[in-house]
Amino acid sequence: METTLDQILNELKKMRSDISGLKEMRSDISGLKEMRSDISGLKEMRSDISGLKEMRSDISRLKEMRSDISGLKEMRSDINGLKEMQAADISELKGMRSDINEIKQGQKRLEEGQERLQKNLIDSLGAYTERIVDYVDDKTEVLNKRVFKAESEIESLSRQ
Repeated sequence: METTLDQILNELKKMRSDISGLKEMRSDISGLKEMRSDISGLKEMRSDISGLKEMRSDISRLKEMRSDISGLKEMRSDINGLKEMQAADISELKGMRSDINEIKQGQKRLEEGQERLQKNLIDSLGAYTERIVDYVDDKTEVLNKRVFKAESEIESLSRQ
């Protein structure tokens, strides 16, 4: 009976060691459960990391947009410069337009003056021609009188 009791005792010791092994396994299982929860947390972190990656790509797009905006600001300043140049050109064109109007008025005055000059020239030429004719006629008449006197004297001398 002692052997049986020894066997039972050995069996109980083995069972006890098995039970303590099972208890350790239980604690290991609870550790595994914690690991599982940690792994699920890591999986959530992985999804968060993918969200962060999306955010990173969004940030890089925003940076590109910022550079595009700075390009647009440069364009705006260029457009403002062009508007200023256009305003200066318009004012210059207005000045040119007034100059052209003055030139047209001056040309019109010159044409009118030339027309009057032509009319006056024709009238003056007619008057001067009449004066010349009258002068020539007067001189011719005086000359004719002298020639007549000379001829009369020659004739009176030849009669004597």
